[in-house]
Amino acid sequence: MKKENIPGINKLNYNYRIGMRAIKTALAVVIGLYISQLLHLNSPIFVSIAAISTMKGSLYESLSDTKKRLFTCVFGVVLGYLSSKISLPFYFEPLIAGLGILFIIYILVVIDMKSMTQLSCIVFMASFAAESKLIYAVNRIIGTFVGVGVGVMVNYFISSPNVYKNYFESVKKTYRSANRALREYIVNDNLELDEFDTDYKKTIKLYELLKKEVKTPLVSEIDISKEKTMMSLLDSISVRFEVIKNTEGKNLNANLVDELHKRYNVDKEATNKLTESDRVNNYHIESILNYLDELKKLIGENNDNN
Repeated sequence: MKKENIPGINKLNYNYRIGMRAIKTALAVVIGLYISQLLHLNSPIFVSIAAISTMKGSLYESLSDTKKRLFTCVFGVVLGYLSSKISLPFYFEPLIAGLGILFIIYILVVIDMKSMTQLSCIVFMASFAAESKLIYAVNRIIGTFVGVGVGVMVNYFISSPNVYKNYFESVKKTYRSANRALREYIVNDNLELDEFDTDYKKTIKLYELLKKEVKTPLVSEIDISKEKTMMSLLDSISVRFEVIKNTEGKNLNANLVDELHKRYNVDKEATNKLTESDRVNNYHIESILNYLDELKKLIGENNDNN
């Protein structure tokens, strides 16, 4: 049977290559399982789960997840254990479990840890329903501590995530898409910002992550003033694009026409009879060009037309 005739075969991604994060995740599980054997933990699955969930794309995210996971683990296990010790007839046990779930949801929402609600409820119920409750509680807590510790260490010492590099590459990509958007506007009077907006939003997210990353205990203090300037320039470019998009003026002055010809090798006719909208439009185009020049110096880009 030909491959194209097999239902859904074309959806398979044969070009996928296992990345470093996947390798580190597997390695963290292996190390965690060996430690489980050395410590004679009865439930190594807890170590594996914690190690897998802790393997994030940045050290900040790994450490942030670690704090949440340790808290929700201890919270869920202790609450589940204590709830199971309430002396009531067995037919009241489901009611106690339900009240425990409501209590967990309420507390985690109040302390702004809503994302960990599902896991905490699962841990609570596992602790509440376990036959050997104390043994389960001890194994779950120790296993989680071991797992997150292994996950963070592997993520840090082996090919540590480079948020700075990712941010820098994203800035470059956004710079290029800004150039393409401006050139397209000059040539065809059509300002298409979809590509730029996508790149710009990704860069914003990486910048916010970078600001948090440099404050993590395992990362040396890094001066990101240059990166802040890059972000400020992209913010300004985005604002100017939005103004141009909503401006009716299309005519260009002679100086701007010469500059655009040098940069983008496009021919436009200049005019001295500019309306107020034209002058506003010219001003914002010139501003974008200046911002792009400043950004080019910071990122070391060699070709405006990439």
